[in-house]
Amino acid sequence: MTKAEIIEAQKAERAVLLKTILDSKAPKKIIVAGAGTGKTYTFSEMLKLNPKGANIAMTFIRLLRNDMEGSLGVNAEVRTFHEFCKKILHERRGGFFLFPKLTNIVDEDSKHLNVKCVNFDDKFQTLDENGDEISFYLSRGDYYNAVAFNDSVYRMWRELQKDPDILSTYDQILIDEFQDFNPLEVAFIDELEKKGNILIVGDDDQAVYDSRFSTPHHLRNKFQSGDYQTFELPFCSRCPEVIVNATNSLLKAAQEAGGLKDRIPKRYECFIELKDAENIKYPYITTVQITTMSTVVKFIRNKIAEISKAEIAESWEDGKAYPTVLIVGARQYLNPVFKNLKEHFANISFKQSEKNEISVCDGYEFLSHNIKSNLGWRIIIDFLMNDDEIKIIIKKTVGGKPMIELLPIEFVEHQSKVISIIAKFNKKDENNDMLLAELEKLVEEKTSSEIKARFLSPEVVEIIPDKTQPSILLTSYQGCKGMSAGFVFIVGANNGIMPKNAKNVSDVEVCQFIVALTRTRKKCYLLSEDYMYGPVDKTGKRIRKNCRSIFIDLIPEDFLDDLGNLKAKDIDKTKSYIS
Repeated sequence: MTKAEIIEAQKAERAVLLKTILDSKAPKKIIVAGAGTGKTYTFSEMLKLNPKGANIAMTFIRLLRNDMEGSLGVNAEVRTFHEFCKKILHERRGGFFLFPKLTNIVDEDSKHLNVKCVNFDDKFQTLDENGDEISFYLSRGDYYNAVAFNDSVYRMWRELQKDPDILSTYDQILIDEFQDFNPLEVAFIDELEKKGNILIVGDDDQAVYDSRFSTPHHLRNKFQSGDYQTFELPFCSRCPEVIVNATNSLLKAAQEAGGLKDRIPKRYECFIELKDAENIKYPYITTVQITTMSTVVKFIRNKIAEISKAEIAESWEDGKAYPTVLIVGARQYLNPVFKNLKEHFANISFKQSEKNEISVCDGYEFLSHNIKSNLGWRIIIDFLMNDDEIKIIIKKTVGGKPMIELLPIEFVEHQSKVISIIAKFNKKDENNDMLLAELEKLVEEKTSSEIKARFLSPEVVEIIPDKTQPSILLTSYQGCKGMSAGFVFIVGANNGIMPKNAKNVSDVEVCQFIVALTRTRKKCYLLSEDYMYGPVDKTGKRIRKNCRSIFIDLIPEDFLDDLGNLKAKDIDKTKSYIS
């Protein structure tokens, strides 16, 4: 077939596949499809069938929620699981806080009370109700009038089992990224699907989470159950053809090596009409082995400088903006790359996982809303009292007595003064400098600095990005989920890093590498160190060991532009985008 004939055939088939989904009267539908194949677009088209109906779309990642809200928000309520559960529980129980760090507090309480409870999140995520962990956690959560992520879903699941009518029915329920769900979330969806027509989408080739008991088997089980009508979306309109072909080759190689045993077979093809220009301009994935990190950074700067003004402008287009450049890898590579690149590029950010550490300011914030907040006082004493004092107080809370009544009067009065000062910050008739001076008399310097950073609003200076410059984002393999970018650099593509063990590659690592690869809209670069030091030889010298990732070696040579080993002298000096 000619290119024109292929384009017309693809367009016709894609239209038929979408129409089949939209015309289906099945109450339960499931789509398993690869990256960039139009799953969110299908959601939007589904909602257009009943735009004013009771529609809800859910996922568990905030980033994906934000993207979906931009596309679907007019015609559906868009929520993460935790937001949805908090909303319903709030309606049922009245006001309480969603405090993601609650687990840290409950864990410490169990130690103070000599209760042998461990791994609270694990128990919730796997629905393991055999021990005392869940009941103990819920009782402490009740006392603190707070929920975290996992217990909020668990509470909602239990409420639905007791009284399914706490939820009204929905015209359409849309569930995204089902391959990343854990047993608790699956159980919740099993209850939710009784409340209306449901469409589930996912891709077991993009199951990148292994730390929260997520498994693609839940998606596979539903797909194969016979309870759901199954559909396909085979055409990728995001990635160039070489990326799609490389992805298919990696998946085939992984299966031939014994991995991805129960993978759902699926077609994955480049939608030629939308990617013709990229297919012509960027027919290869570039791979290169580089000796030092400074040279890695120099190579990346060089390639970013080659991006055309038109391609930069395209990445900033209103309504569909995406990072011009995405750099994916392990932290030990991203840290030095970011440190160097921020000296040369203005529009650069490093997306790192949020720290789950509790601050004394969390306590002050709760108390500023409610001076009797048990959670607020619990956090405060964790910073200002010793373990013996805390243990005595926690033991007295078991009967439910408010914590403020268990604390020394002078302690409460002192902290109340601090809270009073915080409440006055940023008000028209108050002098913030004078308030800070008063605060410094009451708290330590470190605490004063933390309070100032949290509660004293700095002068807001709107930073307008220069859209003639590229936008650059650095993130991990898991962090890049839900993203796409014009140009993708995968750094540290080495055995021992990705994957950790070339002789025992896990399914999750295959999926993580594929997710990083399929973020690419235009061009992808795979960067590895050209050697690592291996064992000592008989002469006492270290053996230089090639360690390019096996994932690169599994991509057919026809898809690669292999630049070989490069040293600093091989790379031209590049310009800076900072004026």
